[in-house]
Amino acid sequence: MRRYIYLIISLLLISICTNSCKRRDLTPAYILITPEDFENCINVSNFNETHDQNFDQDQLTALTRHKFTHVNVYVNNKNLGCWELPCKVPVLDVNNNDSCTLVLIPAFPMSGMGNTISGYPFLNICRQRVLLQKDHVYEVAQNRPQYVYSEYARFPYFETFSNSTSFSPVPSPTQTDLTFLPVAYEDKSVGEIVLNDNAGLHFDVQSTPFVVPVGSYRVVLEVRYKTEGNIDISAKMSNSYYPFRWYSVGGIKASPDEWKTIHFDLTNTINSNYGSTGNSTDLTLMLTGVGEEGKETHYYIDDVKVVFIRTA
Repeated sequence: MRRYIYLIISLLLISICTNSCKRRDLTPAYILITPEDFENCINVSNFNETHDQNFDQDQLTALTRHKFTHVNVYVNNKNLGCWELPCKVPVLDVNNNDSCTLVLIPAFPMSGMGNTISGYPFLNICRQRVLLQKDHVYEVAQNRPQYVYSEYARFPYFETFSNSTSFSPVPSPTQTDLTFLPVAYEDKSVGEIVLNDNAGLHFDVQSTPFVVPVGSYRVVLEVRYKTEGNIDISAKMSNSYYPFRWYSVGGIKASPDEWKTIHFDLTNTINSNYGSTGNSTDLTLMLTGVGEEGKETHYYIDDVKVVFIRTA
């Protein structure tokens, strides 16, 4: 009897080893994602109602104007990483007969104190049920995701240069006739600064102050630009210890041939340098640039906005 028991146990062990050693099918499915899949992907038709705002059409259009360069991919709640667009993402562990839950979070490089690729944190998550099949490519273009802004996202500062501007030049002996006013450019109203021998070869323009929260909030500055020169950006906070100190936010590199959008994470700058009591602070933005003697240097700025959302 004991011999039979040993035999049965041996057969069971052999069976277990055989099954565990079977080769796993590692044939992936693929998800094809392109930059075009995130063009006009934000629906703002009900933004004013859901956020209790009265944004005009220029502001609503500016809310949709993003050039996402990366995407965070999740399949069935599994993080498949951050991918630069365009990309073809391999997915293992798929069953040809079952649909999967696909989550795509648009992202881009976040400048400022932390230069990282960051998912845009102000949009609601869009979940889709899709069929992924081994050795087949699922194209996101078949059913592009649509996003809306989180109801908790707030815009304390928003400048589209549609009729006027809240930016003004800082008085200086080197800035004689400098202006930063809306002009018609490429069928749109944008802010323009021109540096030359008459207007001066240096500019400092600053915004009106606005209020941002401190503490458990993510605060981001977004700037759309097309410039022939570099721009440095600084921020000044109301601070009982250093009320007139400016803090560097980051820089914009010249882009004379195309419009670009840059994002600066202000969270650490605000929380590290704010020294007053309370849960908010006044913030003022400063843009600084220089030109070259004997030539005109043009700076076009549009859609300057600060957005925040609570993180805890």
